Amino acid sequence: MHEPRKLLTFESLGLCIVTFVAVCNISVFYNLFNYLWTLGIPADLHGLLVGSYSLTAMALYLLASPFLNAANAPRAMLLGIMVVALCGVSYLFIHSFWGLLALRMVNGAGNFLMGAGAMTLFVSIIPEGKSGQAFAVYSVAILLPYGAVPAVMDALDFLIPTPPHGYAGATITLIPAAWIVLHMRRRFQGQLRMGERKNLPAWPDIRANVTQLPVALLLLLNTIYIITWSSMFFLVKGFADQQGVVNVGSFFTVQTGTMIAFRLFAGKLFDIFNKARMLVVTFAVIALGYLALDNLPGAWAIPLVALIFGVGMGMGQPLFHGLMFEVSSPGFRPLNANLTLCSIQAACFLGPVLGGALVLRWDYHGYFLFSIGLALAAASMGFLLTGMRKIS
Repeated sequence: MHEPRKLLTFESLGLCIVTFVAVCNISVFYNLFNYLWTLGIPADLHGLLVGSYSLTAMALYLLASPFLNAANAPRAMLLGIMVVALCGVSYLFIHSFWGLLALRMVNGAGNFLMGAGAMTLFVSIIPEGKSGQAFAVYSVAILLPYGAVPAVMDALDFLIPTPPHGYAGATITLIPAAWIVLHMRRRFQGQLRMGERKNLPAWPDIRANVTQLPVALLLLLNTIYIITWSSMFFLVKGFADQQGVVNVGSFFTVQTGTMIAFRLFAGKLFDIFNKARMLVVTFAVIALGYLALDNLPGAWAIPLVALIFGVGMGMGQPLFHGLMFEVSSPGFRPLNANLTLCSIQAACFLGPVLGGALVLRWDYHGYFLFSIGLALAAASMGFLLTGMRKIS
């Protein structure tokens, strides 16, 4: 597909909007744990119901991503939109454990089709030399719903009788997403038809691609990065309560705001400076953030610690996607981009499980020490990327 000269086009912004809508229909389930209590489902099954969504998406990223390309991505996105819309409404009528388990798995499949299809198209239109800036904008579309959707849903609480009404109501956002995909499909109809006959990559080629050191190392480091983020997201509240810190919500406000601002206003830095070296700095700053939490002098320092995490974690996602774009051969860019998303799904599942186990066994001090060590180990591995060149 022809690569545009401009970074911000209808296609790139449209795909960011579709991704934003897809993540909105994920983050709307922020209250699912509490809702499951009201259904009388045993508490030890709540985690399975919540996690089955990510596990299904992760499996599909592994198994189905090789079959996605710029030709069939619009159809995958449209199918995903229909599945997500149907699932959103179905929460109004399905209340049993087995019914919800099946629904969560189908819901995860629908969101995979939306997210993976959008990523497949996005990497095909990124201008050379602007991958860092492109993924800085794209990652904001992924990040913003987690800060906005819970606040909006809470503000509209008087209009939403039950959580399933909120899940169903969120599917309204899929209407503009469907229009964008249909319009984009028409604009690209000629190019997409030409790409329809492309041969699918052979499994030996896929295996050779994934086992290339830069690709494998980036997938591992991205998993570590998201584990540090997702574990902290779920555990900071408990730590704050233990320390007697009130209004810990300000931590996430400062952190998320810093991440978004850094990606929007410092996007060019991701293409000016060496991405691999910036990745090393990212993990070093994350380690510093955990060190600050472990030695928190008082509640007054919470915004400062959040600022440290915001800078460190704000750099991460554009760098991972940008580096993966650069080290991948053109034919494997869509697959490797979706494998990066797969590693995010895996880490979002592993992070809370691992972090929770560490806190249970060694309290928060042990969890912080482990996280510092993990971040520093990742920073050390990041040095291996600094001398690597694009895979031919």
